[in-house]
Amino acid sequence: MMELVVAGQAVRLGQRIGKGGEGEVYKVEGLDCAAKVYTLNDKANREQKIAAMIRSLSQFNSQYAAFPLAIAHQKDGRFAGFLMNLVSGRKALHELYSPAARKKTFPHADYRFLVRAAINVARAVASVHAANCVIGDINHSGILISDSAEATLIDADSFQIVDGPRHYLCRVGVPEYTPPELQGKKLGEVLRTVDHDAFGLAVIIFQLLCMGRHPFSGAYSSGEMPIERAIREYRFVYSGKRSVGMSPPPGSVDFGVFPVDVRESFDAAFGPGTKRPSAQHWVQVLTSLERSLLRCSVHELHFFPNGATACPWCKMEQHHGISLFLRPLYKTTDSTPVFFDIKAAWAAIEAVAIPTPKELEPQFADIDLPEVSAKILNWRGHRNLTATLILVLAGVMAIIAPTAWLIWLGIAVAGVYKFTRRFPYTKQLRKQYEKVQAELEQCKAEWRKNTGVEELLKIRASLEKAKIVLEQLPEELKARVNDYMQNRRSLHLRDYLEQFQIQEAKIQKVGAAKKAALISFGIETAADVTLEKVLQVNGFGPVNSQNLVKWREEIESKFEYSAKRNHVDIQFKQTIEGEIEAKARVVRKQLSNGAQILSDAVENLKNRSTTPDARMRRLHRELIQLRVDLKYLKERLPVSNASWRTARPNCPECNGRMIRRVLKSGPNAGKNFWGCHRYPKCKGVQNA
Repeated sequence: MMELVVAGQAVRLGQRIGKGGEGEVYKVEGLDCAAKVYTLNDKANREQKIAAMIRSLSQFNSQYAAFPLAIAHQKDGRFAGFLMNLVSGRKALHELYSPAARKKTFPHADYRFLVRAAINVARAVASVHAANCVIGDINHSGILISDSAEATLIDADSFQIVDGPRHYLCRVGVPEYTPPELQGKKLGEVLRTVDHDAFGLAVIIFQLLCMGRHPFSGAYSSGEMPIERAIREYRFVYSGKRSVGMSPPPGSVDFGVFPVDVRESFDAAFGPGTKRPSAQHWVQVLTSLERSLLRCSVHELHFFPNGATACPWCKMEQHHGISLFLRPLYKTTDSTPVFFDIKAAWAAIEAVAIPTPKELEPQFADIDLPEVSAKILNWRGHRNLTATLILVLAGVMAIIAPTAWLIWLGIAVAGVYKFTRRFPYTKQLRKQYEKVQAELEQCKAEWRKNTGVEELLKIRASLEKAKIVLEQLPEELKARVNDYMQNRRSLHLRDYLEQFQIQEAKIQKVGAAKKAALISFGIETAADVTLEKVLQVNGFGPVNSQNLVKWREEIESKFEYSAKRNHVDIQFKQTIEGEIEAKARVVRKQLSNGAQILSDAVENLKNRSTTPDARMRRLHRELIQLRVDLKYLKERLPVSNASWRTARPNCPECNGRMIRRVLKSGPNAGKNFWGCHRYPKCKGVQNA
């Protein structure tokens, strides 16, 4: 075993736990720490930088990074490396944001976990900046995530630090996380800034929130658009503020589901001429996002911002035909447990009497029938007086000059005509009656809608649908198991291919940037690779896509199908049963609470549906006045043809509410009729 000397004491190195381009990482026996041993030739400059970092250790929060703790030397005194805190039980960030990898490395993670991890990554970066350091090389492999979503930055020795007048630069970087202004430059000669880090941090956060999609990878119709070039040209594919000549890959998340502050922060991070949001800013924005998350009613691991109209992750799963999150397994084979009595639950729901829109009528206060309008009475009085005077004149003339009978007879006829003359404005009165009646019926329809009866009927309909779903779940379970058995070989093959992730594979001419582009298009494992899908990805054509297809074919050729029952069968069966049980639990809860929810809704409806509004009361009074006037004039009342007219008629006398009654005597005894609810004060009736 290799031994090093730290602060004059010998330490023994144990198992190697990591290897990179600059060195190797070992566990230290007997200590809860690790040692990084450099394998590069130029160690002198590196020793000075590590010494400077250790001197600034008091400023740094070691909770968030594997920061150098002490310098390690060879036995002959030569610089070897350094000791740091041991980071164990954590996985690389890309194993969390990639759906295929997440289901294996973080099987219990839900979307809240992703948001919490993003918050902790931002906190870790903020802690480095607070210590007057710049990370420089932010990338998907330099951040480790624990099972509790805690984030740890590794490769801290590559951070850019300041020691008095001297700057120790970060000499490396990954193009997919490098800001536009640094693309193509020699990073070992560039003094990095916190703003440069802010770009890489925003890319990491975007990948966590958007299922591994890269913000600069999308469809481009005018030739190739590598991610590095898209970054250099500020082509943020999901931008809502400017056109970038690119569109998101098919099946990507709808960026509009995120709150405005999240979208604006990404636009500021990826757009030209703006100051990028700081790490501390992201902590605040993401914490607000975390608080806004709602649980999906279909999938218990799906959480989404409360501004979304539907679950975006369900939509993505349906498009790609994959699961973004691994459902918990339920040890059950019966989707309707015996302790849930569906008949009793449904009987309780049916026992709740629901008033229909036709049964709901506004309750107008009882009023005495008004007098006939003064205008009509004055007109009739004037008409009768005039007609009487004319007839008196005709009578006097008949006595005085009986021989002039043609004259006084004509005057008498004029007097009689005057007596029988109808009200001149009857036509306008009837039109006004029809207008007021139509307005009143429309008001009633709007009133019923506002009182909540339509929402009540929706609740009842949703409960009926839930009952049907629950009753059909056993058949759905049986059908899905049968479907699995019919497609068993192809499903076992897919399960086998999903074990081979593109991110970890060495494929000729498929580097890190192309891998990021593939993941953005939902191609993460060998199971996702088809020529048709690969050709949709920017940068892949008929020729260079062949290496990827051959890689899949080589893996597939090693697949051995077994007809015997194995762990894959058990896994698929448990997954199917888990999904059915998850659906059943939601529906059972809905039906269990259905009667109470429905009863509360009915009670609230009744409380709201007792008093009509002022406009309705005014129209009601106006209609009664018109009815009285028309009846006085012996005019037949117009009948409304409005489509919203209710089955329960209004009283022909007072326009009040009518009640269905039964004749108790007479030749029509036993027959139904409508009678005014104000009887005996009002004796209006109508045939039923």
